[in-house]
Amino acid sequence: MDTAIKAEWYDLDDADRDGFLAWLHGKHLPALQARPGPIWIGHYNRAPKSGKPLPAGYPARVDTDDPKVPRGSQYLLVTAAASPDVFFDPNLTADTDAETKAQLARRKEYRFGIFIEETRVSGPDWYRHLPGTGAPPAIQLGNYLTTTVTDDMDLSMWYRQMKLPQVTRARGCIGARKLVAIAGWAKHGILYEFMEMETDEENFEQRFRDAGLSERWTGRHVLKIVVHAPNGPHAGRRIWPPV
Repeated sequence: MDTAIKAEWYDLDDADRDGFLAWLHGKHLPALQARPGPIWIGHYNRAPKSGKPLPAGYPARVDTDDPKVPRGSQYLLVTAAASPDVFFDPNLTADTDAETKAQLARRKEYRFGIFIEETRVSGPDWYRHLPGTGAPPAIQLGNYLTTTVTDDMDLSMWYRQMKLPQVTRARGCIGARKLVAIAGWAKHGILYEFMEMETDEENFEQRFRDAGLSERWTGRHVLKIVVHAPNGPHAGRRIWPPV
C-alpha cells in the first residue's frame, strides 16, 4: 500500500522553466521511479487561482505568517511509498551527480513534507483509477497546523463526520487520504485524488459542497481550527507522467 507520502512544493523562474522541466520529466523523474522504494511519482502544475472570495458565512482563513516557511506553490511533486523509511534512506535520497544538484538548485521557495496515512476513503470514481495504476490525474493537497489538543480532536471529528463522507459522493473523486506529518512544517495533510480537473476549477471545494452532508457537523468551522501553509491548498493537474 502507498501509505507514505512525500510532498515537495516549489516555484520556478520563467528563464529556468523550460530547461528544468525538460530535465525533470525526461531524465530525473524516470530515474527516481526506476529506483527501489517509490510506488508512484506524480508531478503537478497548480491550477490558476481565480481570486474568488470564500462563500458567504465562512470565517476568515488563517495562513501562517512565519517568514521561515517557504512559499513555493507553482509546482508540487508527490512521491508515494509503502513506508516512510524510503524517504530517510541516504542510499535512495542522496543526489548522485553535479547536474542533479545544479538543476534542483533552480527551485525557488522550496518546501517539503513527509507524511504517513492516518485513514482513507474511496470516492465514487475509485474504479476508474485502481490501486497500482500510478499517480492520480488530478489532486488537491492541503497541509496545516493545529495548536491545541481541542483543535486536534475537533479536526479529527470534522473529517470523519463531514469531509470524508463528502469525498464518497464528490463528482470525479477517486478517494482521499488524511495524513499526519513526520517531517516538515505541517502537522496535518489531506490528499484528494480526482480523475479530472475542469479548466475553470482552481480547487475541488465546490464539488465537496455539491456533495452535501454539511449538516453532519455542528462544531466549529474548520477554518477556525487550522493554520494553513502559504498559498494552500495546492490543486492541479498531473504533468508527469503524461496524462
